[in-house]
Amino acid sequence: LEEAIYCSDKELDRNPDNLTALQFKAYCLTDMGKCEESLMILDKILAKQGDNPYALLGKGHALLGLGKHDESLKYFDDVIRINQDIREAHIYKGMALYFLGRHDEAMDIEIFRTEFADRFKDEIDKHQKEKKQG
Repeated sequence: LEEAIYCSDKELDRNPDNLTALQFKAYCLTDMGKCEESLMILDKILAKQGDNPYALLGKGHALLGLGKHDESLKYFDDVIRINQDIREAHIYKGMALYFLGRHDEAMDIEIFRTEFADRFKDEIDKHQKEKKQG
């Protein structure tokens, strides 16, 4: 991730208006846990492209990373309104709802429910396999 940020910075030195490079850098920062820094970049993008679903998704994800679950919901809803085919928006919205204790609402989101069930099954399978080996 650090190398990806380095490459993004090189591109931004060359072309400071490259919103794709900015967005990529913001996503990397969020993945590194640097959500505050990511939010500053995403706000710059959204000031220019307020309906950019990937910047909105990134902002929601960064807010989720900061534990601002309730605040993140607006951004996931905006993404889904713009493009309901972006799976991550549904999954992240389900996560936010789940973390807020709104489990039934989270499970009403089919993509989240399926992802949740698949991961749960994988964990159970992994646990069973370890139990047999141990």
